[in-house]
Amino acid sequence: MHEASLVQGLLNLVERTVEEHNAQASEEQKIRHVQEIICELGLYSCVEPRTLTSCFELLAENTLADGAQLTVRKAPLTCHCQDCGNSFTVTERQFHCPACGGENIHFDGGHGLMLISLRVDTEE
Repeated sequence: MHEASLVQGLLNLVERTVEEHNAQASEEQKIRHVQEIICELGLYSCVEPRTLTSCFELLAENTLADGAQLTVRKAPLTCHCQDCGNSFTVTERQFHCPACGGENIHFDGGHGLMLISLRVDTEE
């Protein structure tokens, strides 16, 4: 189950981001707690969102993100049809061009988990 390692990497990134912010922030602007983490998950990441969320709940305990909501969105995937030259984006797994119906589709990416934003508290 690679969801656990993805979540641990995500939590490490969140922690570093908060530490960098807090190092430069005034006392009133320091982040005390993360309320929500918003991510985009690639269509071809082979990650089960429910398992990712369950791992997050477990691994976030006793961190700045304890009790935070993990919001996972599907990242749109940019594709190019090698048959007709059409460029398009998809948000569901589909293996044909919407313009010509061809199946000779090329795409880059779609495999990762990307941190998009954090919603935070500055009060304890």
